[in-house]
Amino acid sequence: MIDPLLTAVYALTSVLLWPVVITLLVGVARSAFLVGELAIEARERRAPVSALGNLGEVPSAMALRHGIREWLDQHGKEPSADPWLLLDRTEAALARRVDRARMWVRLGPALGLAGTLIPLGPALVALAENDLSTLSERLILAFGTTVLGLLAGGISWVVVSNQDRWYRLDLAELRHALEAQDV
Repeated sequence: MIDPLLTAVYALTSVLLWPVVITLLVGVARSAFLVGELAIEARERRAPVSALGNLGEVPSAMALRHGIREWLDQHGKEPSADPWLLLDRTEAALARRVDRARMWVRLGPALGLAGTLIPLGPALVALAENDLSTLSERLILAFGTTVLGLLAGGISWVVVSNQDRWYRLDLAELRHALEAQDV
């Protein structure tokens, strides 16, 4: 009774190994892309800025900030909309942008763990059969996927931390400007 179950589990996990590895490679590539976006955004944020006083006259240094640019895009799409509604839409758009990176903070290590555990079964079988070549190949794959998962998650965490902080500052500037206009 247990043999068919073991065979089914082994077959299923064997099928999952390569999609996990390929997804991890995509995650590492995506994380590298996110680092590039982060570097560009960091460079844009280096310009000296002053407090945003009037949303009708946004200084060019502030217009480079992604949060301000998103608000201006929202305002351009629907100029007659309530500015506070546009602020909420901006906040949602910025959260969606951060979530693109946040997904890999958790998914990278989870896939790394899956990529570690899947080849360990065949590695243990190879150990029992004294097949050191297969054992070493499986262990290299297992530990390599761990590294890829942690790399994708770590890089994404750095991106999320910076974007989250930057966008909270942008939203604070927008709130300040909207409150100043209401007074």
